[in-house]
Amino acid sequence: MIYSRLLYTEHEHPHDKHGEGAYTIFSTQQTRDVNSMPLSAVSLQKFAVLWEGRPDTRVIDLIEEGIIKGALAPVKLLHASEGTLFIAYDSILDAAHYEEFVNAWADIASGALYDCWTAMFIVDLNVTNRIESCRLFRNYAPGILEKNVLGIIDFTSDMFLFWDEWDPVNAFGSEPQESNQDPLDFDSFDDDIKF
Repeated sequence: MIYSRLLYTEHEHPHDKHGEGAYTIFSTQQTRDVNSMPLSAVSLQKFAVLWEGRPDTRVIDLIEEGIIKGALAPVKLLHASEGTLFIAYDSILDAAHYEEFVNAWADIASGALYDCWTAMFIVDLNVTNRIESCRLFRNYAPGILEKNVLGIIDFTSDMFLFWDEWDPVNAFGSEPQESNQDPLDFDSFDDDIKF
């Protein structure tokens, strides 16, 4: 599903048998690292959104605002539940930039469409099923963070979406099969052809 002009949907994980746990992995181009320093290479940021029920497009609006304000880089996982936006952030965010990050996202969450959400910040290493949060976040966020590579990575040519199409076998077909016929065997020519 296309959610935003600024986001690419990497993967959508469906609800489990209880109708819970659906999440989406997004990616977007990133020019700054977790601590707001310019990146030397073209990079992508992958992060997850754990949905409560069906996707809430207000979360997408907040993500777009985070991109515009340059505050998305530390985010690894977002989950909105009952007026709270849970934000799991990268553990390499340093103390000097933490307050700036918290202030930016507190402001972003408070402007949720037709609502005012409170932001709750949890470092990714502390996201466990014992953390004080909503039930869905406790139950599903640890697995999402564990099973997916989230954060900022350099963009490389093997990430090209159509890479498989340009594999030599797919592009040009397999190599011709060698014939068991002797190339000097002239009996294989059709006798009806006049030379």
